[in-house]
Amino acid sequence: MWSKFQQRLLWILTYSPLIIVMIYRFIAGNEFFGIDKWIKTKEWISIESVFISYMALEVYFILFILIYTYAIYKLAIKWFLSGYETRIVRGQEGEDFYIRKAEKLSANDYSFFLLTLLLPLISLDHSSITNLVVSLLIIFFVISIYVNTDAISVCPILFFSGRKIYKGIISTGEKQEEEDNPALRKEVVFMIKKDKITFDKKVRGESLVNGFYYLTNNSED
Repeated sequence: MWSKFQQRLLWILTYSPLIIVMIYRFIAGNEFFGIDKWIKTKEWISIESVFISYMALEVYFILFILIYTYAIYKLAIKWFLSGYETRIVRGQEGEDFYIRKAEKLSANDYSFFLLTLLLPLISLDHSSITNLVVSLLIIFFVISIYVNTDAISVCPILFFSGRKIYKGIISTGEKQEEEDNPALRKEVVFMIKKDKITFDKKVRGESLVNGFYYLTNNSED
């Protein structure tokens, strides 16, 4: 199971591109603290060059953010899920489940994340140190909410795992056993490899966070 520290780290990595953008806007909004004026005084640097202009700098930064986001998201989720497919097998970790119901998460499930991602970009002038600090505090407050509520299932980094996220019902017993003991069924959110979901065979799984499971097809049945 992922610890609170691991969840917090995952959310910080998720928001890190936004944090970098806000810091860049703060630096750019303050005219790079005189660096741009220093460049203009250097005869060997042509400020009119298409490769050194302010427009070029914006393009370079956008490309950097895109590459950074893809790389950090991909590497982070690979590290967090490393070894699960080989460990969650009969005789080692995890337990057997049946998937009784599965449906994809809706856009509404991600609305809070999108709101906290976009509002700091469009509503505040980050050339102000006060606005920047307030925005950062809000982000870390939101992260603490996600961690304390175990809401890791809506973390967009999971999209880079090569797996699908569903909300549904899983059970630790046969259907006849469920009739006698409905508590065997759990409403959860779970992650499973693409095109691997099955309703008629056992799957093997383990809880990553309360109410969020990693499922595999490593059951022998």
